[in-house]
Amino acid sequence: MRPPQELQGAFVARPLDANKYTVGTVTVVGGSGHYQQAPVIAALGARAAGAGLVQLVVPDASRLAAGLLVPEATFTKLMPTCVPPKADVTVVGMGLGTGASSQVLVSRLLSGSTGRFVLDADALTILSIWYGKNDGYDPAEGQELVMTPHEGEAARLLGWKREKIAEDRLAAARAIAARYGATVVLKGPRTLVVSADGARTYENATGNPFMALGGMGDLLAGALGARWAYLKGDAFTAAAAGVWLHGAASDETVAARRDPSIVNTAAAIGSLRVQLDR
Repeated sequence: MRPPQELQGAFVARPLDANKYTVGTVTVVGGSGHYQQAPVIAALGARAAGAGLVQLVVPDASRLAAGLLVPEATFTKLMPTCVPPKADVTVVGMGLGTGASSQVLVSRLLSGSTGRFVLDADALTILSIWYGKNDGYDPAEGQELVMTPHEGEAARLLGWKREKIAEDRLAAARAIAARYGATVVLKGPRTLVVSADGARTYENATGNPFMALGGMGDLLAGALGARWAYLKGDAFTAAAAGVWLHGAASDETVAARRDPSIVNTAAAIGSLRVQLDR
């Protein structure tokens, strides 16, 4: 499957002298007692999307699965006062929780910091607690954000009702971009990507209903981080490329029926149709 014309420039070949640092370093910050493996899923997404080096900042409870599934990743213990290792892109929020310690960590990561950040899940909820009903967040000079809300998170980020988000998703994505100074990925059927200035939009055509699965957003966050770390440029193009790749990979899996759950579901639907036809 080839990307659409407007995204083909986002999938340039690796140079022959590439190394793990030149193709992109991604730091993943997340995890808690309740969602131990959410950041591990994000790390898998980053690796699959081409990250040369994945660095995990996770609680001790996440380390076993991380060691088994992403053995090449480096580790830092997640604490409110920890210093995540530097990276081309830092992905924050998957399973992090929204308590006081998590809020301290997010504040320390973002306050006055330069660099590229993908904010997902609980990081979005924390920002909505601080800025959802006021004038919003003003990124520091040299700080770039990609935010990846679903409709419920978008509603919290804006202080709107969810029904209002659903009525005009494009207007909602642009409103988040304006309030938070971020490139916005509004997830859902035909995910929307809006640039930080609201001028550019991309409506994704890949993806399918089998993506209605816990952890799919974590995987996307990691993939976005990897594409942005590789391109090291325009956040909007990187985000759109990550969204397209995430959906296209699922479409390929569904087409090949490599996932047993897809085979079983297809068989069940076929059996149901036979019964209904009788």
